[in-house]
Amino acid sequence: MGIYSTVVRFFVALSVIVSLYTGDLEYSTALTILSLIYISGYLLIPKNKNTKYLYFVIDVVFISLAVYLTGYTYLSVLIIPLFSEFVKESKDIIYFLTVSFIPVFTALYTANFSEFSFIPLIIGGLIGIYGLNQTFIQKEKYFNDLKNDMENLYIKNISYQEKISQQDKILSVYNSLKKMRKNRFPLKIWIYDINEILGSDGIMFFDLKNNRCYSTEKIQCNKEILNFIDRPFIEFKNHQVNKILNAPYVYTLTIENNKDLTGIVVIVSKLKDINKDQLEMISDYLILYSIENPQKIVDRIKTQDFSVKPSHRIQSEEKNLP
Repeated sequence: MGIYSTVVRFFVALSVIVSLYTGDLEYSTALTILSLIYISGYLLIPKNKNTKYLYFVIDVVFISLAVYLTGYTYLSVLIIPLFSEFVKESKDIIYFLTVSFIPVFTALYTANFSEFSFIPLIIGGLIGIYGLNQTFIQKEKYFNDLKNDMENLYIKNISYQEKISQQDKILSVYNSLKKMRKNRFPLKIWIYDINEILGSDGIMFFDLKNNRCYSTEKIQCNKEILNFIDRPFIEFKNHQVNKILNAPYVYTLTIENNKDLTGIVVIVSKLKDINKDQLEMISDYLILYSIENPQKIVDRIKTQDFSVKPSHRIQSEEKNLP
């Protein structure tokens, strides 16, 4: 409203000055100087949230003086454009109507209460500004609602895309597990495929029956973490295991064959959490795979011998790990 308010004051001052030269008025020079002081004062006065209330009193006094000294009652309609600064809140409208009564009364007094034509003009102008403001408010509300709907649709679309992506990844995990079981691929090879599908930073497979460890390229087997595994499925966060592997997300899955612990799979992720449904599917399939393929695994790709002392309970049974 800053530029608009300044333009309105220029318009009010200019209207008074122009009216002075439509007739032979005694106070033309004084009103011209007063008009210049009026607009200069508005430009120089410090602006804050209460300025409009203070300066509207000055507006009213200036317009009232112009009406009284010139005798032109129509100058009282100059309060109409000032209404735009007070139309948004009910308390401001009440303040405006109360204070603006002064120039209206001055015009009536100047005309000896015989001239009323300017009053419908003022009322019509105020109603027009109020109606226009309400129209803009409704339009703004409409566009805000439309914007919110578009944002909600965008958020829902992202959510659906994420769900679709998760389902696609679950399907990829399922296909990989199914292919492994069907073709009887050794786990030492399968961990490369599933590591790529999960987008994890590395996978370790501890073959407890043969005292072997297999890992993908980016991580090294570390048998120290076996001391912390005491359940079929563990999600490590803010744990000593996370510090050992330098990763915020670590998951361990145990592989059993007829209640015998045969292996442990460790999945390491440094950037993101891994969906639990995918991990549960992998755990179930690895158990089936172990039952269906009890043969000894022989490895030539990145292996490391290790030994583990029995120290933990898994599924309520003490397991002596070789």
